[in-house]
Amino acid sequence: MKSLFLSVRSNLFRKTMLLYGIAVFIPIGVFLLFCYSTVYHSFEKEIYTSNINKLNTVKNVYDVKISELHTLTVKVDNAPSMTLFQIKNHSDNVVSTLSFLTRLQDPLSDIFLYERGSQKLFSSSGTFFFPRILPNYIVSSDLTIDDFYDLLNHSESVKVRQVISQNNHSYIFYFSPLSPNFSNPTRTVVFVIDNENLKKLFNFSENEAVNENVLVFDNDLQLLSSFVPDSKGIILNHITPLLKQHNGDFSDTIKTDGRQLYIIGLHSDVTGYYYVKITDMQYAMKSLNQIKVWVIVVITLMFAIGAVIIMLGLRFNYFPIRKIVSQLKAYSSGKEDELGTIERAIEDLNQLQVDYRNFTEHSEDALYENLLLSVLNSSFNNLQSLNSAGKSIGVYFSKSVFCIASIFVEDIVALNKIGYSAVVKSIAGKIPASIECQFKNLLFNQQIVCICCLEKESYSDLIQAFEDILQQLLESGVLATVGVSDINEKPSQIGRLYLQSREALEYKMLYSAGTLIEYRQISHISDAETPLPEMLKTFGEHLSELKIEKAQKSFHEMMNYIKTNKCTLYTCRYICFDIIQYFKRLSALLDTAYSNRLDYGFDILEIEHFQTVDDLIELIEQVFQKITDFLNSHKKQQSDQLIDEIMQFINENGLKHEFQISLLADKFSMSVQYLRSIFKTHTGQTLSEYVNGLKIEKAKELLVTTNDSLAVIVQKIGKVDVTNFTRAFKKETGSTPGAYRLAHQETNKKDE
Repeated sequence: MKSLFLSVRSNLFRKTMLLYGIAVFIPIGVFLLFCYSTVYHSFEKEIYTSNINKLNTVKNVYDVKISELHTLTVKVDNAPSMTLFQIKNHSDNVVSTLSFLTRLQDPLSDIFLYERGSQKLFSSSGTFFFPRILPNYIVSSDLTIDDFYDLLNHSESVKVRQVISQNNHSYIFYFSPLSPNFSNPTRTVVFVIDNENLKKLFNFSENEAVNENVLVFDNDLQLLSSFVPDSKGIILNHITPLLKQHNGDFSDTIKTDGRQLYIIGLHSDVTGYYYVKITDMQYAMKSLNQIKVWVIVVITLMFAIGAVIIMLGLRFNYFPIRKIVSQLKAYSSGKEDELGTIERAIEDLNQLQVDYRNFTEHSEDALYENLLLSVLNSSFNNLQSLNSAGKSIGVYFSKSVFCIASIFVEDIVALNKIGYSAVVKSIAGKIPASIECQFKNLLFNQQIVCICCLEKESYSDLIQAFEDILQQLLESGVLATVGVSDINEKPSQIGRLYLQSREALEYKMLYSAGTLIEYRQISHISDAETPLPEMLKTFGEHLSELKIEKAQKSFHEMMNYIKTNKCTLYTCRYICFDIIQYFKRLSALLDTAYSNRLDYGFDILEIEHFQTVDDLIELIEQVFQKITDFLNSHKKQQSDQLIDEIMQFINENGLKHEFQISLLADKFSMSVQYLRSIFKTHTGQTLSEYVNGLKIEKAKELLVTTNDSLAVIVQKIGKVDVTNFTRAFKKETGSTPGAYRLAHQETNKKDE
């Protein structure tokens, strides 16, 4: 946390946070905007459309029913049995007709016919006086008996009223004046519509606990129908003002009694009635609210993932830089950012490297150390090349075999007190004159490496000399252990000898520190009988023959054997060394300049430093991949060169009579099929197409520059068949040989 707090003041930290913030949170913002603008509005529109469709269903049915009542009014008015005469003299006919007309309309429960000024009310079920029929309908409604009388006797136009009976049964009373011309009404017809039966046509519940209701208002904003009773006064207090405010269709929300309601309204152009659907907001927006919850959950999750990504990004990108800067305390300053600190440190390091390179190039000691390192890396294939490289600095070997002795200093502090140069001088004084010896400083590894060149019979003298050297060093206060390799006459195996000396040193715990350990003493311990030498030999043969696939197979067999049989670390080091030597020998087979540019990525000292078999195997596999890529590239280069030689041979000999593709294949020691395949792969043409192209080009030249006949020309381009050649020539040039010659002769005349 403290590191994070300190980092906030860094420009690099702020830039990194800004970059990650933009990369992570802009997509989240785009997703949020998409959800809001597309998904949210789509569902909101879908909810509105769904409610409008339901309300339209109600409106359409009511409009139809009201229109049917208009039609039914005309039938009542025009019926012969409904005249004033019939009403006064034949009441039975009136009742019968009303009963018949009542059955024509499904929700119609009764029809009243009234002669204005009288006391009788004719019904589909009989003739009644007002006091007997009306209380059953209007006793608990807003419509009083006086209002009912007034509508029967004085209404000049159609009036509609809602009536609720004593048992809370809802009806709609439709009053329509009747007269021959509607100018002086003498009768009034009343259609009694059973609102409860009408509501059954729709999928709305009559239970007050539900979240939906539908209301119907007439032109005067009088409530005609309510699917759920308005027990809390919502209609008068809220809906009526909305209807006055909106002339047409609308949607709105109201809050009443602690609930928020969603209101949808429609106006009918047919009847002039208003239809209103009331839905609890939570119920109406249920699906939308669920989407909101999911969007919030997803966005929260995305923010959490974004924060994790930012923290991981800082951990793997910024904080390593911060750690490097904290280690570069000498270059750190309060005003300088991390990248500036690292940049300045790299500039100083580069300058140091330049200085070191300049020093190396002009220092004889550095050249000497570099040469000996190359010797340990087995960079020289023979004694002549080794002596040629060491001539300028006085390094020369003339004996028959090489041997490596690694002196491991147990107490490096004691050595430093005496001085490296003094120790080396005393060691050199003990080496017999018959043995040529060069000393490589590896004190960073607590080693002094002696590269010895001697005759085979002098090996025992060398061992005795190092026994004396160990005693002399001990007397000087320096405890050391010596590991001595076997002998070998090849400079290319010096690296292997060095590994042997190092392996011998590893057994100092067995032989005790301060002793001399020969590789010959421990070789029977470390070198078990394995098929690895034979496998390595097979690998080298395939590699030298450039059989890449087979070399890869042999290589993987060796690696699998090493992994499976748990070979020792030193066995793996020797295998790694031998593989490198095989790679280096390729310079004798391939383009030397190109081969020398290969970077194997390590030297003999790096092979020595690996402490696990798996790490060393990984290194060997990386090197082998490099050489495989090199071989494939070289093989392609050889293939391109071969095609160039083939095409050159065809250009020189393709027009000769004796030229044949089979002879061409024999010339380059390959089958006709393989020759055709590689030629098509590299040129995109078949061999026949290329040769025929040469013949046609030569024929075009002869047609223009000579007067030879076509028979003579085909002889000159290789004795081809005249008919087949004419057909091929026309296909290539678009004209016959004769037409081609004539066309070019005319062109030449015009030019002259």
